[in-house]
This record gives sequence, structure tokens and C-alpha cells, in this order.
Amino acid sequence: MQTKYIKTALLATIIVSTISCKKFLDVKPVGRLIPTKVEELENLLNNTSTLDYHFIDNNRGNFYAFLGDNFQISENQARYLYVSTHPNIDRYAAYTFNQPYENPRVAQYSWDLGIYRATGIFNNVIEGVESLDATESALGKIITAQAKAGRAWSLMVGTLGFGPMFDPAGQNGNQVLPYRTSANPAIANPDLSTTAGALSLVEQDLQDALSGAPANVSNPSRANLSAVHALLAQLYMYKRDWSKMREHSTQAWNSALALRGGVDNLIYNLNTFTYRANPSANPAAGTDVETALELQAPDLLQSQTQHRENLFFRLTPSSSATYPSQEFLDQFDQVNDRRYRLFALRALGYNVTVGTVRYNDGIRRYWYRDAKMNSSQGITYPDLLLMKAEAGARLNELGSALADLNTLRRYRYSGTTTALPNGGGMNQDELLFEILKERRR
Repeated sequence: MQTKYIKTALLATIIVSTISCKKFLDVKPVGRLIPTKVEELENLLNNTSTLDYHFIDNNRGNFYAFLGDNFQISENQARYLYVSTHPNIDRYAAYTFNQPYENPRVAQYSWDLGIYRATGIFNNVIEGVESLDATESALGKIITAQAKAGRAWSLMVGTLGFGPMFDPAGQNGNQVLPYRTSANPAIANPDLSTTAGALSLVEQDLQDALSGAPANVSNPSRANLSAVHALLAQLYMYKRDWSKMREHSTQAWNSALALRGGVDNLIYNLNTFTYRANPSANPAAGTDVETALELQAPDLLQSQTQHRENLFFRLTPSSSATYPSQEFLDQFDQVNDRRYRLFALRALGYNVTVGTVRYNDGIRRYWYRDAKMNSSQGITYPDLLLMKAEAGARLNELGSALADLNTLRRYRYSGTTTALPNGGGMNQDELLFEILKERRR
């Protein structure tokens, strides 16, 4: 869809500017920093442009999500919101499978402001460390590893998002996107990498990152060693290499346990979450008062990027203004699943007056998780645990897979027992299905 645009994207005219007394050749979206010390390069990794707009549109949504079964658009929304006035009509196009979802001749946020811009920053760091002869310094090794991990994630999700998906039995020869590794604006983009070629470069970047990634980071926007192993596990999940998926998910999980001291410090127990009472809250009749209340975790960090569940943080699209599908809601145990009790809340639906006629969806149930907690499209510790469980199930190691699944359920369900009902009596396909449903939830 976007490969023609990506291939023919032109580099802008070089503009020499001064930013905070640092020389920078500003070439959007590629440019070269002229550093004087490694610390200046480290600051680049804190730039929010490394985190944002990966498959996020200009209104914090995502048309890719509407290709799935988790959301629904009402008839009133379709007719009077999307078709008539919505700036992101691509979402409705995806919902109705009306290709092409976007105009391939118009620059896409996901590429210009997401993947390509983030990659330019990471390439600056990698080349900058080399230019300072700092590749063997302690800080140089760390930030190079973190830049390579960041570049790998950006280009992995780009490769798979633009598609097609990797086929372990196929040639994977479709040209997808350029795997740019140079920060020099005078160097044109390389030819489009194939799916196989891009994922091979992703793998190499992540393998390189293993040697320099630190055990701990102050913020999960930058990868630690556990995150690099988790990214490798995710890569091998997409490549359907179950043994390597298990190897790296296990290493990532064990590394995290050693660092944090136990599962309680990796996953929130949602049974301990409460809504802070507010006597002034006055919800509309039939709606849930929790929509107007503040959700509180015991550590009060649930809205921060550094909350305990974030392993590798990347900004996510928002889904709180969209109706969840009934199929999605039916995935939950509505009595014992704390996620349903906390986040599946009733609120006023879409309504509009056209002429003298009012069109009203009435009371609808929304999914408020993104509105109440920080969410990440990177990797969380629950994601990691489910990758570990899936790898075990794929390899027919059902005991360990069930144990991992039940570990997560202990933090997500209420009741006298939180273990998967009849989990020990399930065959491989049945247990795998339950693990995949838990991931969807």
C-alpha cells in the first residue's frame, strides 16, 4: 500500500541550524547530529519522536485496529460521523474492508512521523558513537544497544504492519520498506527490503543489542537486557520459531524476576485497584459513575510510563472513544475478570442532530482501559509471560504453559480460585486457544 511512497520519498534540502548550542544538520526526517560527547547522543534516546506515531494517525487512532474484530462502528456513527465528517475516514474504510484504506500518494503518519523519524534518531546515535570512537566505552555500548533495539522494533512493526506477514514455509520475497541504517542525509534510502531481508536485519540488530543492553533502566522507553530478549522472543513468535521464542522469553522473564525480586513487582494485581470516590460526580442516568472517577493502583503509578507492567514502552493509539464489539466483551468472565469490572463501563453513546432529527445510540458499553491506565504497544510483562506460555504450548510443554497462564490469571481474576477451569485436562490445541484468548483480553 505504502511501498511506492516509501521508495520514492525525497530527502529535503539541508538546513544548517543551531539547537540549544548543538550543531545539527536538520534534514526531515533524516539528519546528522555533530556531537562533541557521548552524553549528547544519549539525550537523543529520550526524544519522544522515538516513541510516537507507529501506526497512529493524527487523531491518536489506528485504522489497522478496525481490520480486526475488537471494535464496532454503529450505523449512526458510520453515516453521520465517519462518512460525513470524519478526518480519518481510513478507519471506516478498514472497518468495511474498502481498499485502499489510505491514499498511497499521500505521506502516511506511520512512516513519516513514526518509523522513519524514529529510525533517523537511532541511526544518529549509532553513527555518533562510532564518530567519537566511543564504541568500547561503557555509555557508548549501552546507548548503541538501546538504539539498535529501538531501530529493530520500529522496523519490525513496520515490516509486519505494511505486510505481508512472515511465512516460515514461503520465500518472503515481497518488497516492503527500506531498512535505513545511515543518518547521513546525502545517502539515499536503500532499496526496499523484502520481508525476509528486513526481519533478518531486525534479528541482527537485536543480537547486537544483547551485548550492550543494561540490566536496568530508569524508564522503559529505553531497552534493558530483559526487553531485548523479549523483543527477540516476539520476533521469533512472528517467525514461528517456537524453540527460540521459548529460549528468549524465558531469559527475559528470568532476568526480570532477578531484577525486580518477584512477580508482584512485574504485574499489577487488579484486585487491589479501586476507584477514588468523588461526591461531586454526577453521571447520566444508566451510566457508570466510574467513568468520571480516578482509578488508583496501590503505587499510584498506573498512569505513568514507568508503571510496573511496562517492559518496553511505546505510545499506543487510544480506543476509549470507540465501541468494543460484543465479540470482544464476550471474551471476559463478567463476574470474576477484574478487567471487565474495572474497564467495561457504560456511558452515553454517539448522538447527533441532523436538521430536526436526532440520532442517538443510547447507553453503550465502552472499553476504558486506555483512559484509566497507561497502555503500551511495545511489550509489557503480561505480554512476555503470555509469549512464554504460548511457546510452551506450541512445543507441547503443557504443564509449564498452564503454570504461566495461571500466574497471570492470579493477578487478573477474583474469586476463591483463579486457575483456568479444567486447565489440567486440556489438550494442546485447547490450552493454546485459552492462552491466545488471554492475550486478546
